[in-house]
Amino acid sequence: MSLCSNIIPNFFAVAFLGLSVLPWPVLSAEPVGFPNGESQLVNRLEAGKTQTVVTYGTSLTSGGAWVNQFAAALEARWPGKTTVVNSGAGGMWSTWGVENLETRVIAKKPDTLFIEFGINDAYLDYKTSVAKARANLENMIKRVLTAKADTEIILMTMNPPIANHLKARPEIKHYYEMYRQVAKEQGLKLVDHAVHWERVLEHNKNVFHRYVPDGIHPNAEGCGDITTSTLLNCLGVPPITAPDKIKVLMVGGRGSHDWSGFYDILNPLLAKAGDFVLDLTLEIDSLREPYISNYDVVLFYGPGGDFTDPNQEKGLHDFVKNGGGLAGVHATDAFKKSDVYWRLMGGRFTTHRGGEFTIRIMDKAHPVTAPFGDFRIHDETYQNEYHPKFKLHNLFRMDRGQEQQSMGWVQDYGKGRVFNTTLGHDGNAWKSEAFQAIVRRGIYWAAGREPK
Repeated sequence: MSLCSNIIPNFFAVAFLGLSVLPWPVLSAEPVGFPNGESQLVNRLEAGKTQTVVTYGTSLTSGGAWVNQFAAALEARWPGKTTVVNSGAGGMWSTWGVENLETRVIAKKPDTLFIEFGINDAYLDYKTSVAKARANLENMIKRVLTAKADTEIILMTMNPPIANHLKARPEIKHYYEMYRQVAKEQGLKLVDHAVHWERVLEHNKNVFHRYVPDGIHPNAEGCGDITTSTLLNCLGVPPITAPDKIKVLMVGGRGSHDWSGFYDILNPLLAKAGDFVLDLTLEIDSLREPYISNYDVVLFYGPGGDFTDPNQEKGLHDFVKNGGGLAGVHATDAFKKSDVYWRLMGGRFTTHRGGEFTIRIMDKAHPVTAPFGDFRIHDETYQNEYHPKFKLHNLFRMDRGQEQQSMGWVQDYGKGRVFNTTLGHDGNAWKSEAFQAIVRRGIYWAAGREPK
């Protein structure tokens, strides 16, 4: 089973009463994947068939911006081929879903049906046990397939609630785990949004609160960045091609650093250059084939993370070796168990200090640094251990007393190019025009283009 990735496509710029305890433990279960990242919906659309899609669930669906975002993405990729019907209803749960299934779903004759009721089944006042919620879900699945056997049914967990919304749903993880179990047992596809949202909540609560300001309903930005993007990538919806554009995949979502804040700086910076399409992923599974082959450059920002599947590591290695570009920004403290990542980046973080210091340009002839003179910056002063097989091509170093280490370098790897800077800890560094220009030019160079 492959873990569904989380990529943001560029065309977008949610008292114990009658609860039974599950007989299985609540785990961060691996989601049921989509073979080759594809769904029947995508396969049928690629074959030129018109499709009716029905979304069925709670207010996370009825009022969720992801439904219209998803519909817009399908329309952009396959104009005139899809009809998306939002049959969700605010405040409803699976008992309501069973009672209204005929008119809201079956009568629409869906080719693909998305179902999510877990978040309200867990609501204490509705007194719906996990067993009852499961029976309701299985009832809906059976009736839909009886009416139209070729309907593709896709189950979804959604974002976790927090604060008072969580107090009203203390067993929400059991309900989401039930969805995983039903998907696995019945051979259905699952988009496990909860896994992605939980990682955002764990690693950057400020970002989660920005995305889910009321504690339960993601806003349009949160839907676009997490829910919609996860859905599109799990389905295997191909990105819109952009001729002559450099397609960049930024890998964030790890560690304690503000990857979202950096993305907010990088996105307009590259947009202003006019030569880039920037997507964001919070999932390292995006490094697998065939996803990674959609891009020209993969960019890592920030520390943390481990590869969870050899195909992720292999996908990144082969991507660069066969001609892809790799850019690292403040990212040598990531994937520290991986010799492949260390070899590609060249350096591995050992220690650091901080403050203001001078950057000395060491290679004034290189395309990345040719326009620059020395400059001052407030940042972290990463020191690194270099990989035994890496030969340092030092573009610029810091100059402060005994701290003279390289803060930016390049290397060729196979047919690919790697640019790395250890600068970029936070907004103090990001606001530096020199830093921004070096990152932009480094990405151009990694892509095999003349930097601008």
